[in-house]
Amino acid sequence: MRILIVGGDAAGMSAASQIRRRQPSWAVEVFEAGQRTSYALCGTPYYLGGVVREIDQLVTLTPEQFARERGIPVHTGHLVTAVNPARKSITVKDLATGQSRDEAYDRLLLATGAEALMPTGLEPGPAGLFYLRSLDDAENIRRAMGKAKSAVVVGAGYIGLEVAENMVEAGLEVTLLGRQPAPIFEEELQALAAQALSRPGLTFRSMTDAVGLSPAPSGGLTVAVSQGEAVPAAVGVVGAGVRPRAELAAAAGLTLGVKQAISVDRFQKTSDPFIYAAGDCAESYHRLSGAQTWVALALGANRQGRVAGFNLCDEPEEFPGILGTSIMKIFGLALARTGLGLEEARRAGFPEAVKTVVKQHSKPGYYPGSTPVTVIIIADRATGRLLGGQMGGTLEGVGQRINTLAAALSTNMTVKEASGLDTAYAPPFAPVHDPVVIACEVAAKNLKG
Repeated sequence: MRILIVGGDAAGMSAASQIRRRQPSWAVEVFEAGQRTSYALCGTPYYLGGVVREIDQLVTLTPEQFARERGIPVHTGHLVTAVNPARKSITVKDLATGQSRDEAYDRLLLATGAEALMPTGLEPGPAGLFYLRSLDDAENIRRAMGKAKSAVVVGAGYIGLEVAENMVEAGLEVTLLGRQPAPIFEEELQALAAQALSRPGLTFRSMTDAVGLSPAPSGGLTVAVSQGEAVPAAVGVVGAGVRPRAELAAAAGLTLGVKQAISVDRFQKTSDPFIYAAGDCAESYHRLSGAQTWVALALGANRQGRVAGFNLCDEPEEFPGILGTSIMKIFGLALARTGLGLEEARRAGFPEAVKTVVKQHSKPGYYPGSTPVTVIIIADRATGRLLGGQMGGTLEGVGQRINTLAAALSTNMTVKEASGLDTAYAPPFAPVHDPVVIACEVAAKNLKG
């Protein structure tokens, strides 16, 4: 049996490792266009800010380690240009020589990941404009930052906010362009994000889109905007979101689904019985809505790769689904969420979804370091079921609390049941009644009212 994998990051290498453990005699090979494998793209903003000192600290295992320690050949610098389902082969281009060849497979895994959204007018061109989608990109940005005093960041989602923060921490004057900060959160937490962005070294221009760019006469670039004056800067980073990289699948005739991600079942199988897909290029099953969705998050990609590895070895394993649990840092503020937001819940078939907002403290008021925590609970008035939760506060105050709600969602708890959770108490860690428990108790009362 010969299994080929396209893509050498989270999902692809998780699958390859599972296959090697389960079927040591099978041939499994990975084709990766870049030069690195298994790297933490989420850590790249912190490399820009100097928190991570060396880029190789973000690499979990190198291609050489996969070959030597796990017996998995990784062909780096090899771009897969076509999938040929009828012939059960892929066409691979060696980027060093320019030569192409076909490689036959018995089964194939597509783990091609996601690519940056490229807003019209912001195509790469003038020197100093970057997209952050690889470790090479991060190295190039940090090199450009070395001589820069100013930067412009386009997009106020996860990537844009983290890049802006780290550029400020590195000493640059940063202009951040976006509509609302942290748009996947409820408005109460967006307001906290806006407050966190009000600080020396950072100018946030809300409700402002970047619409074009040009080289600046004195060097660097100038970004034209939808309102107000254009923004000059020495370096620019576009963090306007990502989309699934599914062109190979589409050209091969595979079915695409939500947001043009590759359509897969709970076993990561595509519309072709010999082809699987996993990671940011593929759909995910949402545990609350019961529908397919698309969310590009590291844990889901790794978990899908693991599940695909089992199924490629004829060991049936279902992907358990996602809740979209995530957390981010904006200077001293932490924002976290899990499950559905209010409008998401209503669109997902819960028309009686209700939002409850509660403000508590992370520790007893008498204990040093107690800080405010805003907890938002989304619940279904019809059934009392917990549908989602969001939080904003300090890193310590929010940190692991979101995981309590994620666990409650995973077991289909009602808010009444969640209000009875037996959480830990000691003054250095939490009050007697944890903010999560109190928020669920208030939500249960609101549903009755």
